[in-house]
Amino acid sequence: MSPNSSKQFISDLEEGQNVESVFLVINKELRPKKNGGKYLRLILADKTGQVICNMWDNFESAFPLFQIDDYVMIKGMAKMFQQKIQLHLLSIQKVDADEINHDDFHKTSEKDAGEMWNEFSGLIDSIEDSYLKTLLQNIYEKPEIKDRFLSSPAAKAMHHSYQSGLLEHTLSLAKLCMKIVEHYSTIPLNRDLMLAGAMLHDYGKIFELTYERGYNYTDEGRLLGHISIEAIEIQKEIDKIEGFPSETRLQLLHMILSHHGVHEYGSPKRPKTLEALILYYLDDLDAKIDSMYRFITENAADGKWAGFESKQFERFIYKGSLITPEDNYEE
Repeated sequence: MSPNSSKQFISDLEEGQNVESVFLVINKELRPKKNGGKYLRLILADKTGQVICNMWDNFESAFPLFQIDDYVMIKGMAKMFQQKIQLHLLSIQKVDADEINHDDFHKTSEKDAGEMWNEFSGLIDSIEDSYLKTLLQNIYEKPEIKDRFLSSPAAKAMHHSYQSGLLEHTLSLAKLCMKIVEHYSTIPLNRDLMLAGAMLHDYGKIFELTYERGYNYTDEGRLLGHISIEAIEIQKEIDKIEGFPSETRLQLLHMILSHHGVHEYGSPKRPKTLEALILYYLDDLDAKIDSMYRFITENAADGKWAGFESKQFERFIYKGSLITPEDNYEE
């Protein structure tokens, strides 16, 4: 079978189906068998999802010929295990990246990146605080920053984990912050500070993640994390702006350092200002809405419940407003 032949997508696989198609290698390891010896376990992916694959025999010669982030042609059969499809592999071989259609392997935002960027830039222009506006312009007008920000996922897996996901999430959070400022009109919230905090809260992810093929962490990402990275980078940019107010700097960096809310989730500080508290809760809300929505839509099952228990939410998920007439059908 040629790499350019019809692609079989992970989301379409059914139990008992013969599979002969190209996938991206996300993870690769040898595991011990219960009765001795080892077997090959892979996680393969395309733009529709990921699938666990096991190759029980005759993998030794192929094992050293491909690595994580390589494309491979596999032959095997789809089998159901613990209510999820897995692949039992019969053969595997590396495929030249130049021979495949990359659009088959990279999920992208359903929203147009150019339109989102224009809206994002418009929000920067709306900031009245000249220091915060200059800071944001100095960062996002750099071509190397803008290009990465437009294409980066917001996370490896948890939420908005697709190309342009970071821009989609950041823009959504900024707009949510504006609605909160409007709703609590009797509270003197700092609108410009809210916008700047939202627009910079995940900026460090362009350095934390690598996403040319599969999504993974850079060395800098693993050792420092995006919160520390962006705090360092933002401070560097502030130092270039003459007269940047120390109070504005202090509050903005506090929002960045506390936006994960609690120490257990990697936040160096807990929110201690109204703006920081709002940013934390809205960031968490936007991420969880995306995660639950994608869990429901990507784990299709007949009936009113998603196919299986969500590990992230540690519960079964009811489709609610996403229930279709077919889901309501009962024999």
